[in-house]
Amino acid sequence: MHWSEKCNLTEPFIHLHLSTSMEGETMATLDVMKNWPKIVCFLLSIMLVASSVYGQSRPPTVKKLKVLGTAVIHDKNRAQARKNAVDDALTSAVGQVVSSMLTSDTMVQRFQLINYEIFSKKNSYVQNYRVLTDSISGSKIRAFVQVEVSVDQISKDLSGLGLARTGVVYPRILFMIAERNVHNENFVYWWGGSKVTSRTISEAAMVDAFKKSGFKIAGTPDLSAPLGLPMHPQDEQMVAMAKQLGADVLVTGAGTVTPVSSASGTTNTVEAIVNAKAFNVKTGQSIGQTHQKEVVSTSNETQSGNKALVTAGAVAGKELSRKVMVAWQQDRDSGSIINFMVEGTDGHIASFVRLRQTVTSLSGVRELKMKAMSADRAEMAVNYQGNSRSLSDALLLKSFEGFTIDIFDVTPDTIRIRLIH
Repeated sequence: MHWSEKCNLTEPFIHLHLSTSMEGETMATLDVMKNWPKIVCFLLSIMLVASSVYGQSRPPTVKKLKVLGTAVIHDKNRAQARKNAVDDALTSAVGQVVSSMLTSDTMVQRFQLINYEIFSKKNSYVQNYRVLTDSISGSKIRAFVQVEVSVDQISKDLSGLGLARTGVVYPRILFMIAERNVHNENFVYWWGGSKVTSRTISEAAMVDAFKKSGFKIAGTPDLSAPLGLPMHPQDEQMVAMAKQLGADVLVTGAGTVTPVSSASGTTNTVEAIVNAKAFNVKTGQSIGQTHQKEVVSTSNETQSGNKALVTAGAVAGKELSRKVMVAWQQDRDSGSIINFMVEGTDGHIASFVRLRQTVTSLSGVRELKMKAMSADRAEMAVNYQGNSRSLSDALLLKSFEGFTIDIFDVTPDTIRIRLIH
């Protein structure tokens, strides 16, 4: 920063000082003006020291809470139990702040993400705490603790995850997980040369994990004829297919099972490996991947293979769903512009107004602007955090008094609607 820029930063302060000193103190004011460069340097040095001490221009917003923590006394170790009770109180304090920033639906649907990304590092949000009192009752100890929690830091981290706001939009996931079990010579997958309508074992386990995180899952496509594609199509080809099927995220990969030798020499021990990768369908970019192994030994080799695929698939789904959620929430702020073309507005402006209000109220709609209005049609631009298919699906769930809507065409950037009275 140049010297003149430093002077500009402090000029308002000096001007205020001079103006308040001019009453009856003209000579003193002239002395101050003569020595103003020294004053500026002195003030600037104070500002720099303060900045280095506090690390920011203003103190963080801190919320003081009084919470109760509970722990069980094990092996008569009261000291450790007291520490655990305090730790429980700190978690409760952070939890109260997080709960005040989010809706209950978001807390439930995103609890796994919040637990992993926020509660696991609760100590970074606790600025200070003091144990006010504690008491032992039977095998339990309870501590009443005053905790100071950094609201700013929690808000910042929640915003980084896309959670510090209401109206969460859940992406629709399409799975393409091929699989070869222990007694299969070839891989099984629905986009190949034979018609497959059910999910593979590892894919089904991954789907369950994604559902628990609140994602919408696309079903296995009901194909009139096999697609005849190779097991590993080009990434661009798979993403394009997912886009045609109305998915927001594509999860692709494979699960394999191979026999392994065990210490006891039995042949029923197998190893399952599940590899999966997720793509943002809108951008085509990879947003996470996972590699999981599971070794299982039972009395039956087929049962071992099935169990290994389920376990490895579940772990893979849990890890990948967390990565997808972080990437998806961080991408939400960009949004996308979707055009609404509405027909049948002639003589029914009130109906159109109700439709517009309903669209505005939908989860994920950030802004709606009118583009054009003619005798029997209207055009709107909607900033939406999702794709046109998910927006049209959400609108179809709404009911209207005195009229219905016919969504007769949906493209990636346009939704065409007809008002029916």
